Amino acid sequence: MSGDDPYVPGRQPVVSPLYVGRRTELAELRTAAGQVEAGGSARVLIAGEAGIGKSRLVTEFAATLGVDWLTVTGACPELGAEHLPYVGFLPVVQQLVQAEGGSASGSALRTLLPQQTLLPQQNGQNSRLTLLQELLALVERAATKRPVLLVVEDLHWADGASRELFGYLARNLGRLPVLLVGTVRTGELPAGHPIRQLVAELGRRADVTTLALGPLRQRDVGEQLTAIDGRYDPARAAAIHRRSGGNPLFVEALAHDAPGSARSGTAQLRTLLQERVARLSESARPVLAVASIAGATVGHELLTLLVGRTDDELDLALRELVERDQLQTTATGYQFRHALIREAVYTGLLPAERRRLHGRAAKALSEFPALAAQGLPAAELAEHWYLAGRTEEAYQASLIAADEARASFAYTEELRHLERALSLRPADDPDRLTLLERAMTAAIPAGAANQGLQHTMAAWELVDPDREPGRAAEILLLRAQFKSRRDLTGRADLDHALELLPTERPSYALGVVHYLLAIDEATARRGPSAHRHAAVVAELAETLDDDRLRCRAFAALGDALCMSGDPDAAVLAQQQAQELATTIGDDYVLVASVLWECASLGVGARYEELARRVPSALRQAELVGMHHWRGPLLRANLVMAYFALGRWDEAVDTIEQALADEPEPLYRMFLRAELAEISIHRANFEQAVEVLIPADEVFAGTPAYRNYILGFITSLWCELAMARQEPEAANREVGLYLQHCRDHLDGLQPDEGGLMTIARLQRARLAAAPRNREIAADVASIRATVTELLHLNPLSSRLSDATRQTTEAALGPAQIADWDEAADRWRQLGHLPWTTECLISAAETALATSNRAGARRRLEEARDLAAVYGGTVALDRIAVLGQRARLEPPTTTPEDDTGLTPREYDVLRLLARGLPNRQIAAELYISPATVGVHVGRILTKLNATTRTEATAVAHTRGLLGEETPG
Repeated sequence: MSGDDPYVPGRQPVVSPLYVGRRTELAELRTAAGQVEAGGSARVLIAGEAGIGKSRLVTEFAATLGVDWLTVTGACPELGAEHLPYVGFLPVVQQLVQAEGGSASGSALRTLLPQQTLLPQQNGQNSRLTLLQELLALVERAATKRPVLLVVEDLHWADGASRELFGYLARNLGRLPVLLVGTVRTGELPAGHPIRQLVAELGRRADVTTLALGPLRQRDVGEQLTAIDGRYDPARAAAIHRRSGGNPLFVEALAHDAPGSARSGTAQLRTLLQERVARLSESARPVLAVASIAGATVGHELLTLLVGRTDDELDLALRELVERDQLQTTATGYQFRHALIREAVYTGLLPAERRRLHGRAAKALSEFPALAAQGLPAAELAEHWYLAGRTEEAYQASLIAADEARASFAYTEELRHLERALSLRPADDPDRLTLLERAMTAAIPAGAANQGLQHTMAAWELVDPDREPGRAAEILLLRAQFKSRRDLTGRADLDHALELLPTERPSYALGVVHYLLAIDEATARRGPSAHRHAAVVAELAETLDDDRLRCRAFAALGDALCMSGDPDAAVLAQQQAQELATTIGDDYVLVASVLWECASLGVGARYEELARRVPSALRQAELVGMHHWRGPLLRANLVMAYFALGRWDEAVDTIEQALADEPEPLYRMFLRAELAEISIHRANFEQAVEVLIPADEVFAGTPAYRNYILGFITSLWCELAMARQEPEAANREVGLYLQHCRDHLDGLQPDEGGLMTIARLQRARLAAAPRNREIAADVASIRATVTELLHLNPLSSRLSDATRQTTEAALGPAQIADWDEAADRWRQLGHLPWTTECLISAAETALATSNRAGARRRLEEARDLAAVYGGTVALDRIAVLGQRARLEPPTTTPEDDTGLTPREYDVLRLLARGLPNRQIAAELYISPATVGVHVGRILTKLNATTRTEATAVAHTRGLLGEETPG
């Protein structure tokens, strides 16, 4: 089948084996096929630019039809109009004749077969009519045996006869069981092209469906790239989505730009696009070249100045560029259809030509009043001066652009302009240290740890700590923050800064040092030490009467309280910090304390509140330009809430949004670990292994780095081993984490979640090898260590209590009551996945004592909960245990399509009697929290907003049998 991937010499595209992003269009084609199967005909035109996936859509759809359909395809070659008439239908006729037995019955039709001359030469009009009639008869005979899918691709290249034949079929199918599909390329067709008339005519017909394929979404691009080379990278997907404009062909070409690739997909794609530009007229090409100088968009006034043509000449060229989909119109000018088109055109200019045009653009922006009145930013002017090679003008404009960016809270742009200014000055420039300090300061809210670290390194080489200890300390404080955001290695710089500042002389800088030390200690899970530094900040704030330090003291205290097991008090402290920071206009502390408030809500298991708080927190961060810096961790906290609440699809979307923004290394690692957690529970083991960092890489870091993340990483490798039913596979990871804990017992707060999962893994190891003495001995040793760590500096929050109860149940002898207690604690927190896990463990224990009824009751609840979030591994375990407990498989009532589970029907019947959640829970032997989950899902499935409305819908649809409402 022909595709819309034009031939490019030497290009070897990598085609995604996974078809993404076209569910709606496939459904439309399926609807058309349904019309044919019901006894009618259907016609579909699939339109879109080159590379958008028209042919792939047809191929994927045809594959769904199976042997019950006859599929025949033709295609119009690019040179068809200059060669043989009806060339697009030659394959169609051949395939139809073969389906009929191998011979054509009509004399006119035989002229289209390869062994005959292609057209009768006499009585042209009569022969053409005869040919049309014979082809329609051939289609009709084929359609009497089974439905026919008749596809003609690339109609934009069709010769006149093929166009007429396609139109004839579209108008004369009647009720033949035929689905006629044509694909046509939009754009690149000049005004008056004959296919435009055919498309317009067919588009006006009510019986013709037109599917206009648009660009893929960013997530679709990510799926496409992952299918091509197995690399899951939302940041890469976002970048390629921007460059490709969502065009699948462009995406596939750009996939070659992966590190280590031997070929350049960009170069091949550029060749393709430049060939398309070469097809433009002599008057349009130069205008497109000049437009590329201005960037992705260009105002009409600036374009007029740069091209130097009359209005009529420019209008004619622009009309062609718009009609051929090179440019699109905007309110004030034009924009390129794809960023890659602009890139291809721009790189096709000679270097001297580019410099000259950029110089003209800069001069026009500087001198022409009409353009100046538009308030164009200095950034645009700086870019043109720089690309024109005018160093001094570019330097001055870059500094102005940096000031404008900071005033707009655009810290990423500010950093970019400052780095441009640094590149335009010699290394011995006297202002270099000041510029570096500005760049360092901008890099903090810009979320650019690597760049900030480079600038602090350069600044440290220029400062004299003996002459300017305060200035040197400030550089060290910034460097410490950049290091900590990369891999938590900034402690040495904080200690050095503390040495430079005399402790006997209170100062704001000294308070900031202790503030950052408090945060560092809290992050490393050393709560008491974090408290001590927070107290110093508070003392200095009172001594200096400095509100900047007061709000930092509240924030540091909140962080220390959170890591010490009092998350509710931590939330209050962070809210005090926010109030004061808002009053004095300290955006830095405001956003930081909002983030730590969210973290405290998570540690306090206030998941619903956390899910509501994070979106407003993200807006706050965005308003002050710190979204790129704080956004990833805010989203990581939101994922924590979504995971607990069973909103896993939303969790994955949130992770991918955060990763697409290219967060700093530490944040990126944590987000990928959260994705791995969901992937493991959904049995997507390949993705989990790809995104999860090896534990030994974490172990190679500093003790603070290990304290922060190693417990979580270890727990995930344990979960993966259990999910794969390979309980011995995570022994190395467990050993590394326990070794770390033994090496740092003093002041350590172990990761309770990590200990819980290690304990569950040991239980799984014994169950898998009950008679293996070596494994039993190792399990006993590990259990003893976990027990010791479990009581080392224990926390007292509700989340800690639930985690500890689960750990103790896994460590001790198998008792149903222990697992029921753990499940109940997780229920009270509203944590669906761990409630499910504890219920399954309780059911396993019940079955071990032949208590089938008890096992069945617990498995029913577990199954209902796991179905909420799509826990594939849990559902599989439940199914296996359910066979032993004689648990009936979930079904829905045959006469309805609500998708309600049996348990949800039970809840619905009791709800219809007017019972509150607590009474429903008592009737069904489940918790009120679980009832609340079921009621929410019932309302969603019945499209109801209240319990009363749900009851009414249930009665209307006959879902309650003979029951009457109470």
